[in-house]
Amino acid sequence: MICQRSLKQFYHELFDEALEEFNAKQTRRDRKIPNYQEHIRHSRQEKEFYEVLFQVGNRDDTGIDSEMCKEAAAVLEEYARSFEERNPHLKLFNAVIHLDESTPHLHLDFVPVTDEKRNNGLRVRNSLTGALRQQGCAGKGIGRTITIDWLEQEKAHIGQLMLEHGIEWVKLEETKEGLPLKDFKLKKRQEELDAADKLIGMKLSELSSVEDKVRSAESTLAEKKQDISENEEKLSSVTAETAKADAELSQKVEQVNKVLTYLPDTEKNLDAEHEYLVAVSELRKLLKSGMSILKNKDSILSWIDTLESLTKKAMDKRDKADLTIYSLHKRGDEFIAERDDAREKLKEVRSEKSLLSSELQSVKSENRKYSEVYAMLERIAPSVLERAKALVQEEKAQRQREQQRQAEYQPTKKKKSWGLE
Repeated sequence: MICQRSLKQFYHELFDEALEEFNAKQTRRDRKIPNYQEHIRHSRQEKEFYEVLFQVGNRDDTGIDSEMCKEAAAVLEEYARSFEERNPHLKLFNAVIHLDESTPHLHLDFVPVTDEKRNNGLRVRNSLTGALRQQGCAGKGIGRTITIDWLEQEKAHIGQLMLEHGIEWVKLEETKEGLPLKDFKLKKRQEELDAADKLIGMKLSELSSVEDKVRSAESTLAEKKQDISENEEKLSSVTAETAKADAELSQKVEQVNKVLTYLPDTEKNLDAEHEYLVAVSELRKLLKSGMSILKNKDSILSWIDTLESLTKKAMDKRDKADLTIYSLHKRGDEFIAERDDAREKLKEVRSEKSLLSSELQSVKSENRKYSEVYAMLERIAPSVLERAKALVQEEKAQRQREQQRQAEYQPTKKKKSWGLE
């Protein structure tokens, strides 16, 4: 543990004096800042504090069990203890070296503090960019922001400390090809992806070859095995249709229930709109008579006109919503009819699936017998089997040509719409 302080108390020490000066100058109560830490915590521009992590080497050269571990930890400790000397505008409240992982690493938590005269806002405030700028850092475009410029300076200092402790600094900022580390990593990653794509292509080619061999072997089975394949495809299609019909039926039932159970609270909407208009009217009367707000009278009246316009728009939306609900109820009746029709279709599909399953079991039983005959022919009559294979291949090709001719003359069937579009 190098440094550890309460962040809350730290904020009081750093900013309370400037905060008191700022609040004393404010004439409007709503512009005063009661708690600067909470103010920064909810800010979209600044962070409550910043944390950086530094590490010397990796587990291969400065690992916890290595001889260089103590030297690496000493470098990090020396760096942390001199941090505020180099960075007077970055105030440390926590600094600790962890030795519980693969290699020593340093956690630094700091609050950036900039002190400069300003027409508005606090003189002393939390601003990383302002703090770094006051320390002499300067950005050089998108590729070298002011924060990156500061980090490079800190890395250079750590590199010097490493040399003093006998540790060689192997810079990774530039590769042998002269590319920035980010671009080099991207290039290496692309090379890995290209190699992976090439390997995948080779594997796909091998897989395609294997599939061709498998298909060739399967085509040598008897007619019953072909029947199994066709029936399995048909059963798979029916199973998919069953699942789809189940899903569509569930969706229909859910849509019907939503439509039939939802009713708009028209009276409640009317009461709310009436109260809203009465409130606007009362607000207008109060604003016209209040002397303390005469200066902002025109602006307030403009906002009231805007509220009245929004109320009218809300009324229009209510009317449209009522019409929509009426249409949904009407559509719900149509959904009920379609749901009943879907249930009948589902019943038919399930019946067909059950019949196909029974037929497939029967075909598979017969196929086992033919497989045994096939194996026997392969052992005792290979020439006869080869002629049978050729006949099967020719018959399969003829069947495919016939199916292709039929498909060319059949019109494309449109899928049944269930009224969900």
